[in-house]
Amino acid sequence: MSKFYFDADADLGLLQGKTIAILGYGNQGRSQALNLRDNGQKVIIGNIEDDYAKTARADGWELLSIADAAAAGDVKLLLTSDDSQPEVYQKWIKSSLKPGDVLSFAHGFNIHFKEIVPPADIDVVMVAPRMLGEGVRATFVEGRGFASMIAVHQDASKKALDYCLAIAKAIGSTKMGALMSSFEEETLIDLFEEHQPALYALRTAYEALLEAGCSPEAIILDLYASGESIKWAEYGRDLGAFERMQRASQTAQFGHLVWSQRYFDREGALEGARKIIGDIKDGSFYKALKAQKRANLSQVEETKAQNSAHEMMAREDGLYRLLGRRPSAPKDSK
Repeated sequence: MSKFYFDADADLGLLQGKTIAILGYGNQGRSQALNLRDNGQKVIIGNIEDDYAKTARADGWELLSIADAAAAGDVKLLLTSDDSQPEVYQKWIKSSLKPGDVLSFAHGFNIHFKEIVPPADIDVVMVAPRMLGEGVRATFVEGRGFASMIAVHQDASKKALDYCLAIAKAIGSTKMGALMSSFEEETLIDLFEEHQPALYALRTAYEALLEAGCSPEAIILDLYASGESIKWAEYGRDLGAFERMQRASQTAQFGHLVWSQRYFDREGALEGARKIIGDIKDGSFYKALKAQKRANLSQVEETKAQNSAHEMMAREDGLYRLLGRRPSAPKDSK
């Protein structure tokens, strides 16, 4: 079984006298910075002049440029968006790295695909929250923490794991548990989760029920818009993927556990999952992603437009306006 680390396994004393530089005050950066500050760490913030900079100042930080923060920090948490990190590293971080520094990532992507290749005389670690940025802060404030995957890519100091655990504890993760992983494993699992075709399966279910004579509003409400799936996800988190069925009706238990197997093609689904994994491992997805970035994500925008034109989206918009989740359409002035 993979090893988990908890509060007792981590020593915040390792960070005493260190300056922790948060490089990027976005969703993860803001939450991790606030958690670190609340845990008594010396934190500085580096960010470009954008809306996140305004948020940082509103939170009481004296904002630095990314280059200045990187130069002043002993422990550098690179938390800008994945696609921006190679440029940010080359322009503002690389030149100020010094022996003994710790460079920490929240995702293994750029190290695994060698978009960033740090010098050999620094520690390179990963603390990757399995939680959205807002949740990193919310669970910390609630006192229950959040899980993370952690890894060591370079151990120049021979204490890289200790620093990694100290960072994980300081941001609130070892309270729930930090799982020992690797940059490769975290990247594979994260990318797999991010491009499985669940959205298109949902839309196919909508189309099938519509064909069966159900109203669009009833379908959308039941499939996702009611918010019932949020509670269902919480049951999965707290009880387990299959154990949560104990909270469902007997009809639902029979349907989900027994009858659904008649329609599930395990071998077909497994083959599809293997194809996704293969495309990640052999670099096909990564190469396609890089090509799309060079094309200014044109395929993404084209696909968004195609999806927006689907009849389900118009029905969803009408329902969400009726429910007050979106502004009502302006009345005809005639």
